[in-house]
Amino acid sequence: MRTILIGVVGCGQVAQRVYLPEFHRLQDKATLVAVCDQVEERARAAQQRFGARAYYTDLDRFLRQSNAEIVVNLTPHQAHVPVSMAALAACRHVYTEKPLAQSVDDATQLIDTAQGHRVKLACAPIMLLLPTLQRWQQLLHRGTVGRATFARAQLLAPAIWDGFSADQAWYFAAGSGPLMDGGVYALTALTGLLGPALRVSAMAGTVISEHVIGHGPTAGRRLRTEAEDSVHLHLDLGGLFAALDISWCVQASRNVTCEVYGEHGTLSGDPTYANTPIHIFQPRSGWTVEEPAPRWPRDDDWVQGVAHLVDCVRHDTAPVNGAAHARHVLDIMLTALRSAREGRALALQTTFAPPIAQ
Repeated sequence: MRTILIGVVGCGQVAQRVYLPEFHRLQDKATLVAVCDQVEERARAAQQRFGARAYYTDLDRFLRQSNAEIVVNLTPHQAHVPVSMAALAACRHVYTEKPLAQSVDDATQLIDTAQGHRVKLACAPIMLLLPTLQRWQQLLHRGTVGRATFARAQLLAPAIWDGFSADQAWYFAAGSGPLMDGGVYALTALTGLLGPALRVSAMAGTVISEHVIGHGPTAGRRLRTEAEDSVHLHLDLGGLFAALDISWCVQASRNVTCEVYGEHGTLSGDPTYANTPIHIFQPRSGWTVEEPAPRWPRDDDWVQGVAHLVDCVRHDTAPVNGAAHARHVLDIMLTALRSAREGRALALQTTFAPPIAQ
């Protein structure tokens, strides 16, 4: 079976820390042919370090001259739509980092463009591909904890981590923030486990208006927060409810990422990463721990999303982490922020076909 040619747009930290170092694992079925970044130094460094055949600083030229069949969009949030749209319009399959878009209408236009050009569109995060989350699905489907009755997730962490650079200031810009950057993982997991939501209500605001980079060459630089840095939302999933707390105003937390409660037990752990154990409570046996199997090479093995799209192109199948689910999660996030502003529960515009547990 032929080798699929891949091009990467966006050579920043996510590309060079997580994605590109793992592309060698795709060598039996895919080849990195080109990288593109507006900053020539980054593009050239990525080409040399990871063995791409060419580098570009202009997206149009990249699309005209490279023969990449799959474009991997690793640009900042605000650039996702124009980069993905240009690639789809050029009849390239697209794998984009999250969020899919900045509006539901833009997400729909991306989906329609992909369908019109008969190319595939897949989106991070890769929750539905994780053996971890798939095992949660199996346990729920088999009734291990009975009918699901409630779920809770949270992602609480400081806004700036070790190695944070001034180039990542866009994390604090309008349209980014912790909900778009981190809440998308938990919401993809919750809806992947429990199905699409019908309504959302939320409270949100900016608690810390300015953050300071503490380490590295840009230590001391102050970054103004333009996005809500604390969001607390509730989902109506049609027969049960779920809650999500996400904040960049917390230094540390011992609370688990996710729990799903059932009539006869509880699932507890972190289905948003690979290689995490599942804590299972049942009244007769108490708490037990199920270790992950199989294990993936990395807990944050996001390149598996690219590998999955490569397989989908080779076999002409639909991506499991499809754009309809990503659009629904985007709908939840945007509607939650509007709910916080308006002070009322709001209906969602979208839905998706939930995955079938094996």
